Amino acid sequence: MSAPQDLAAEAVARAKKAGADEAQAAAARTSYFEIDYSSRRASLARSVDSLRIDLTVFRAGKRGSASLTGARGADLDEAVAAALAAAEAGVPDPANGVAEGFDSLATDYGPERPDRAAMSAAMTEFGAALAEQHPKIVTDGALYAFTDAETGFANSRGLRHVTRRGVHSFGLMFAARDAGRTTSFNHTGWQRFEPCADLLASGSLRRLLDEAALSLDTKPAPQKFVGDLILTPDAADTLIGPLAGALSGHALFAGTSPFKDKRGALVAPPCFSLLNRPRGATFAGGADFDSYGAPTQDLDVIRGGVLNEFLVDFFMARKLERPQTAGAQNFVVPGGDKALSDIVAGVKRGVLLARFSGGIPNSALDFAGVAKNSFYIEDGEIRGALSETMVSGNLQELLRQIYAVSRETVDFGSCRYPYIATSGALISPAP
Repeated sequence: MSAPQDLAAEAVARAKKAGADEAQAAAARTSYFEIDYSSRRASLARSVDSLRIDLTVFRAGKRGSASLTGARGADLDEAVAAALAAAEAGVPDPANGVAEGFDSLATDYGPERPDRAAMSAAMTEFGAALAEQHPKIVTDGALYAFTDAETGFANSRGLRHVTRRGVHSFGLMFAARDAGRTTSFNHTGWQRFEPCADLLASGSLRRLLDEAALSLDTKPAPQKFVGDLILTPDAADTLIGPLAGALSGHALFAGTSPFKDKRGALVAPPCFSLLNRPRGATFAGGADFDSYGAPTQDLDVIRGGVLNEFLVDFFMARKLERPQTAGAQNFVVPGGDKALSDIVAGVKRGVLLARFSGGIPNSALDFAGVAKNSFYIEDGEIRGALSETMVSGNLQELLRQIYAVSRETVDFGSCRYPYIATSGALISPAP
């Protein structure tokens, strides 16, 4: 059986022979094992092996792509033909092309195979502990899985990479139910190299389950007011996701980034930093090279409140004629020196935001949506769970108004976040 890097190289060779000017391919051979939990028991275990090849060709400045499962020669030729046809229908762009000038990578992370007995025991113990400690919780999908993926990359300029990652992952969707009352569903999950013996204590799960039970009794915000937001680690992407988009090469090229002229300037208080760590040794969801085969790099995007660099991937670097700085995004917001309890104690009025349901912020970073699984804070105390409460504001302004980050952090395996406290959000009962 051919190695993934050899399959990727074969796909590239066939594309060149068929008339592509340049080509690149990634082949991934994956072994997957999962245990499903439903009806308060580990109910299903299954394993799947798969092979996928993703091919991209470039011809006359145009780009076309195709994917296939398996590695039969006839299927490869069909994928090459489909990719070339897609390129023929495309639009020329001088930024199209393959990467060059990088040293080849060969990396290896995590175990090669799962301990199925240990995973099954952990899931069984999780079910028993969930029933005993959180009797009001109902679940709708819980998976404990192990994925071993070997990925090979090749392009027509001779670039070759290979990496293997053995990763455990866990995900749970849940709600609370009691006496005819039901909360909205919430979810959480993580990735890690090492197995987990105590799933209930992992990540942010225990806190979220406790909060779900408390959310059976809810009230809307008492009135409209401008107050504080404390973003939980699970909700931090409400800020970080749009911020990353505004700092991207696409936003720079479109001229829509509100930060386009602020490199080297203070865009947040000194307590806040945003670091990109795709090569982090503990990040099971990290990456050593991007979809173009360009090696990823760790980057201090914002350090001590100062914007140091934008997130420019390989393609946008060519369009913008500037150095590439990012090919994968695995963000870390370092923890601070204050406990969450101390941050809450300093809030006059605000919301502990655990989940946000709303549209994508506009280019000015204005946003609006509904606080879900969240809690009202007044005079330094959490007063109760919220229902039908709107939260709106401007994320650029909220970034400037951050006044604390907690020392508690949660590592999700692809990112690591603390609680982030800011002010200036408009909070109001939903109409």
